[in-house]
Amino acid sequence: MLDELYSRVSKITKQALYFFMKKEEVSILNYHFRYYFDHCIDQNRIQVISHHFSNHKIEGLTIIDELGTTFSYEEDNPETKRHFTLCHELGHFILKYDGSFFTESVDNQESILEREANVFSAIILMPDIVLLSKIFYACDSFQKVKEDLKVSKQALYFRLIDLLRLYEVDTESAIKQAVGEYREGRNASIHQYFHKVKEILIGEFNQFQPTLLVRLEKRIKQRSFATSQEFPELLDQSRWDEIKQLKPFKVWLVYNKGKSLAYVWDSEKLSDAEARRKAELQLLLI
Repeated sequence: MLDELYSRVSKITKQALYFFMKKEEVSILNYHFRYYFDHCIDQNRIQVISHHFSNHKIEGLTIIDELGTTFSYEEDNPETKRHFTLCHELGHFILKYDGSFFTESVDNQESILEREANVFSAIILMPDIVLLSKIFYACDSFQKVKEDLKVSKQALYFRLIDLLRLYEVDTESAIKQAVGEYREGRNASIHQYFHKVKEILIGEFNQFQPTLLVRLEKRIKQRSFATSQEFPELLDQSRWDEIKQLKPFKVWLVYNKGKSLAYVWDSEKLSDAEARRKAELQLLLI
């Protein structure tokens, strides 16, 4: 039951996170949960505040009402615990649970909703592809991974066990032993396990590719201009109607000596003539 829950929430979480990472070109080795968390907060206009209870009984709160969505966290907790709580509360929102009030407290840790939010939080803080890159490819120590991702020893320890158990690389006792060894500075066993699953983890990450429109919109917002040198799909004129929906974007084609170059531009930033001159100049350089 627990593995089923973990697998299901893991899939949903990675789909949302990996799509964001690809779209925003987030560096895997320099990943921090704040990139995705802040994006979700800004996009959904979520208010984040702190609270304090002397007994620390309530770690986090999510309130959804006519005024919007608010996350609250225990301000007296260590930084790593606050990070986990923030991502936990985001989990309640992203996983789209029915309800308008969620409480993370010492009394309800075993509920299904709280377990699912915990899985979501762990993956946002420590994505599979990031752990693979840091542990297997960069050969970072347990301490360095913990510090880079701003998580606790306990959180990283159990996250590694859950990840390796999901892919059934060995018996649970052997996995726990390997993670324990890694925590103590010996990484041979955990490297062997990541070697077994590296193609799976890379494949999962690579299957989430932003659409042409998403990539094109991002590039045009940055530079006001893009060509088929960057986006070969632009040469397929059957897609132009789709692109023209991204107003005020325009798309056209230039030819020279048997070569052609399709280009898209922001008509509020560049005139038609300016865009054509840029395209013709780039075509000469091909």
